[in-house]
Amino acid sequence: MTVIFDVDGVLIDVSQSYHFAIKDTVDHFTGKDNSKEDILDIKFSFNINNDWDVSLAGIIYSKSGLQLDQFKQKFKPYSMSLEKMYQFAKENNIPVPQYQEIVDTFEEYYHQHRDKEKLLFDHDVLERVRKKADVLGVITGRPFEDLDYTFKQFDLYKYFDYIITEDDIPEPDQRKPSSYPLKLFFEKIEMDKPVFYIGDTNADKKMVENFNTEEGENIRFILFENKHNRDIKSQYSIKACDEICEILNSYDYGVGE
Repeated sequence: MTVIFDVDGVLIDVSQSYHFAIKDTVDHFTGKDNSKEDILDIKFSFNINNDWDVSLAGIIYSKSGLQLDQFKQKFKPYSMSLEKMYQFAKENNIPVPQYQEIVDTFEEYYHQHRDKEKLLFDHDVLERVRKKADVLGVITGRPFEDLDYTFKQFDLYKYFDYIITEDDIPEPDQRKPSSYPLKLFFEKIEMDKPVFYIGDTNADKKMVENFNTEEGENIRFILFENKHNRDIKSQYSIKACDEICEILNSYDYGVGE
């Protein structure tokens, strides 16, 4: 059995860290006190998985002068990639910073908030999953530096065999929902079936679906439910971390493969 975790919103509660870093970054580049809830609405409405990208979208929204619903309607066709976001800004004469400047500023703010993070999957549950799974992994959009700080803070490295971070992804269009992170994972680790991926966003789900379609596999997606993802439909879902053990225990090795 292989079990792979997302980090933000699954292993770790980032509502007091990354979410505030997004708002701080948007405020920094716009000179305004922006609504964090409006910016998060953009993030989750358009399933923008990377928070650097969300910060760019938030900057564009703040500078557009549009009401949130108007902006979302107009921005939707441009929300799928960085290239299109910058195209939207150019077409609408909205000045935006270079991407690396956004990344650097975001990371500075995140470092101010990262000690507010909390562990969602407690050690007891992780130890039980570790005993059940032959392979335990992580695929996250976090840069390695951010993940390393948090994993050391919560003593998480001991559970995992292999980790994919933002630093392992060559191009932005190879991030989730692309199947690339999963393909990279299984280039390094032999697939031990059944395979489960635990995520909390549509990008997580789409990554699994894309991989299954392209590779002819049957990785099972487990949705870790929260207030932001209630519209995502999944065959498997959990509301509390210990519910994962019930799903894993219901599978004998090789079931359904």
